[in-house]
Amino acid sequence: MRKKMLLCLLVLLCHAYVSTLQAQTTTKITGTVSDDSGAPLPGTSIKIKGGGGTVTDANGAFAISVEKGRTLIFTAIGYETKQVTVDGSVLNVTLGVDKKILSEVVITGVGTATSKRKLGISVESVTAEKLVSGPSTSIDQALIGKIPGAQISSVSGNPGDPVNILLRGVNTVQNGTKPLIMLDGVQVSATDLNSLDLSNVERIEVVQGAASASMYGAQGANGVMQIFTKKGKRGPIAVTYSTNYASNSYINSGGVEKARLHPYLTDGNNNIVDASGNILKYTDVGSIEGISYAYGGATRYGILDPRNIANKPYNANLKYYDHFKQVFQTGTSWNNNISISGGSDKSDFSLGVANNHTVSPVMKNGYVDRSNLTANLGTELFKGFKLRSITQVIYTKNTTVPGLGGAGGYLYGKGNTAGKNDNIYSFLNTSPFFDLTYKMADGNSPAYQTADFLSINAFNPYFVKQYASGLDNKVDIVQSFNANFQVNHFLELDAKYGINYRTEKATWTYRNQTQNANTMLYDSWAYQFANDATGEIDNWNYNTTFQNFLGSAYIRTDFEKDFNIHLPIQTTTQISYDYRKNKYKEEDVYGLGLPLSPPVNISTAKQLFVAPYSTTTKTTGNYEESFITYGYLINQKIDFGDYGGVGGGFRSDWSSAFGSGASPFTFPNVFGYILPSSFNFWADKLENRIPYFKLRAAYGEAGIQPGPFDRYPTLDQNTVGSDVVYSVPVTGQNPNLQVEVSKEFEAGTDLTFNAAKGKWLNTVNASFTYWKRKSENVIYTVSAPPSSGATGILNNAINMSSKGYQFQLNLPLYHSKNFNWDFTTNFSHQTSMIDKINGGADIILTSAAGSTALVLTAGQKIGQIFGYKALTSVDAVNKNGTKYISEQDAGKYQVVNGHLVDTTTRGIQFSSEAYPLGDPNPKFNASFISSFGYKDFLTFSFQFDWIYGSHLYNQTKEWMYRDGIHGDFSKPVTINGTTAAYTAYYGSAYSGSWGSLYGPGNNATKDYFYEDASFLRLRNISVGFDFAKVMKIKYFNKLQLVMTGRNILTVTHYTGFDPEVSSGAVNSSFDRGIDNSTIPNLKSYAVGLNVGF
Repeated sequence: MRKKMLLCLLVLLCHAYVSTLQAQTTTKITGTVSDDSGAPLPGTSIKIKGGGGTVTDANGAFAISVEKGRTLIFTAIGYETKQVTVDGSVLNVTLGVDKKILSEVVITGVGTATSKRKLGISVESVTAEKLVSGPSTSIDQALIGKIPGAQISSVSGNPGDPVNILLRGVNTVQNGTKPLIMLDGVQVSATDLNSLDLSNVERIEVVQGAASASMYGAQGANGVMQIFTKKGKRGPIAVTYSTNYASNSYINSGGVEKARLHPYLTDGNNNIVDASGNILKYTDVGSIEGISYAYGGATRYGILDPRNIANKPYNANLKYYDHFKQVFQTGTSWNNNISISGGSDKSDFSLGVANNHTVSPVMKNGYVDRSNLTANLGTELFKGFKLRSITQVIYTKNTTVPGLGGAGGYLYGKGNTAGKNDNIYSFLNTSPFFDLTYKMADGNSPAYQTADFLSINAFNPYFVKQYASGLDNKVDIVQSFNANFQVNHFLELDAKYGINYRTEKATWTYRNQTQNANTMLYDSWAYQFANDATGEIDNWNYNTTFQNFLGSAYIRTDFEKDFNIHLPIQTTTQISYDYRKNKYKEEDVYGLGLPLSPPVNISTAKQLFVAPYSTTTKTTGNYEESFITYGYLINQKIDFGDYGGVGGGFRSDWSSAFGSGASPFTFPNVFGYILPSSFNFWADKLENRIPYFKLRAAYGEAGIQPGPFDRYPTLDQNTVGSDVVYSVPVTGQNPNLQVEVSKEFEAGTDLTFNAAKGKWLNTVNASFTYWKRKSENVIYTVSAPPSSGATGILNNAINMSSKGYQFQLNLPLYHSKNFNWDFTTNFSHQTSMIDKINGGADIILTSAAGSTALVLTAGQKIGQIFGYKALTSVDAVNKNGTKYISEQDAGKYQVVNGHLVDTTTRGIQFSSEAYPLGDPNPKFNASFISSFGYKDFLTFSFQFDWIYGSHLYNQTKEWMYRDGIHGDFSKPVTINGTTAAYTAYYGSAYSGSWGSLYGPGNNATKDYFYEDASFLRLRNISVGFDFAKVMKIKYFNKLQLVMTGRNILTVTHYTGFDPEVSSGAVNSSFDRGIDNSTIPNLKSYAVGLNVGF
């Protein structure tokens, strides 16, 4: 027993001695990590060779306990890895820029994490710090100008409205340009891009065409945009909080206003009078009776009397009211978000809460409030097996009024429709001597402020605000699970499942308006379905469930390491199965006949109905669609060391099993790349100047599926009296429809070159891509035989083509220890053509934006606007070559402001035949982004976007011309040597056509209103000051005050509100160049605070 006790004591003494020796040889090492200019590198990974490690803090500093003689490995993204042996002294490590800087790892387009330097396709990426540079609160808005080649435009300033996204050319006619949206590896279909939390984004990757999106098969022709959310990082728990408050007003870069001078009959004191000389007064219901032109009498077409001149101010009995100031006010937005994240060697977490509250600038009629709750949790259960769950729950409340931007309407739940805003611009035809805020004696707003033949299309948005209300409640759940198992060196298994659920209910209430005297006199009320003024309630109910499963196996080999074959060959084989199911259900009901006193709800309505058939959406209020598509993918990639590589494969897709969808459709792809900079000959002569140079090329095919019911023969449902009846649809479905196929070739280069030594232009990165595409089997309606009962049938009727190029240039203009200046420019050009239409006939379309005509013509660019041209010379001829004006009549005409004018009628002369007026799409898009940093506490950045060669049809102006109230009518023109504001000159632009002052030319599409919409816009400007860095505040690693501006400067010749808007269908492939009473974008000023602990 005694011996055992002595032995235990001896062991304990030995252990204590050894521990003391270890303590003496382990020391706490401190230091910093910086780049070549001396700037700190936060987040640098420091690993102890053999196990253990840490990361640098926001100042690039670190502390680590390690034994002397051990090796520390320093790694940072974009910098060369460095190994340092510990000798006990302070370590100040400098990392040089990686000469192979474009070795950024991406996933989109290749399926698994792959270095950019080993790709044969173009993949663009934007990190979080480059996205959040202004008061924008949505991902789509933040991306504008950031992606080379992408045309992302904010087409409406209405809160919550989607943007138009065109990544690479137009591939389709009826199916739109919206790309496939993915979130952390699975598709998001039910939730809008602008509903996702911008503050939770880590980075965004984009592949833009069929060559790079072929792996996505029948969903990938419009490109793919993938969002990666933030994960927790190893180290102590990090807490961040940010808030900003913004003031928002609408852009009016064209100085749009109503005419401040008028041509009406007046007395000697400039009172506007009737034909008998009686001074006009407002009636009890807020209208004017007896108004007359000075010449031509009390008739609408008095505007075309050549003697009328708009030269009298509203300074007597009738005053001038600025309707745009009355309607377009200043809104606000307030954003708050907080996040908590952390991690260990095996697990990580990131939790976030965000809220955005935006008050509409349209008469402050309501607000949109969005709250996001996110959770990203990851763990390694055992060696090589990792699980991750990503959850985002979104609640959105929208109280904007229907007609003033409110959410709802047929198919609104599908996320491709802007809010109902038709009453916002209903005052465009209201004469400026009416006060929109006027209240009648009973305290009510008048609905219809008319003056006999003037303002006949008027409607008062303040009346809508008084009697209508909107409430939209929307809940989105985006959930994904990922299981990844690295079985061994050769095999990786990955499974992803995502479910995206949305439920939404929008309620429109139009209160009983029978007590409004103006309404009852003029039979004018606010409504959606009602045929009288007793009011209605509309309930729009939407439910969407989308599921996506993606299972993949990756087989990797390395000939040298695995097989001892002295060839630098690595192979990757991908085998995947992809399943997607979407179910959309809509139930729309409305009630008519509401009580005058509360309670007012659908249960108190006198009659209830299911929403009737809509000729626009071709749906009823009881609509449901399900769609399934699935397929498998096989890709093979072979890399030859660091010298180059080739790859290829195919994907086969099926869709809902009916007609041709029951057979697979296969999409092949092939790509290759070569790195001349990796060869010995390059290292000897060129490496110092161009350390990285890659050539790449790819060919791929991708598709767009037909619509859910395009292959199913269906009947339209209508009602006759109280009976339900069915009829053959005007456009018949086709069970033999094929998938629309895009076949694309792209080629490009990525390179890094050392422009200069020292602090200026040290390392420049550039990329360039040229692409060319053919689109076949494009679906559209063609004529059907009379025996079918339909006038047309869907068919694969059109072939299209597109081509373009894009480049990005990143310039570190100046880098020193205390000051950095970086510059990035993105540039793209693209064009899309109609190559062939079955049958050869042109397709004439009407814009969803109004009455503007569009045309699809073989050999012409897509999206051409079709209309009449103003004659520009007395020698003008028609399509047959016949001159419009004989030589003996030539003296009766004169060119005024580029238009041929009849000097007698003072009317502009237009052609008698319609022509394609032009392509509204821009010739090129460019952005210029500069960022500056002084030490670690002061930042400044700005972004200019330049859109050149775009056009808009200014139908807003055209409709204001009808009643002679556009501001142009006050502008003098010189005709026959006399200068005056002739109403006939401007009025003829609306109503004239060859041989007629009015009639067939009324509201016809004319090139007079087709305008150059090129613009240069200061998209973002931001300055930040970090007090925590200057004042060394305890517990804070960031306390940054930020002031930002967005869209605060626009330079353009466009005479409308905003050259960036478009009134056509959202993401339409052709309906993109119309400004029909579109809500302009917002000009914003914001102040914010970013806090980090």
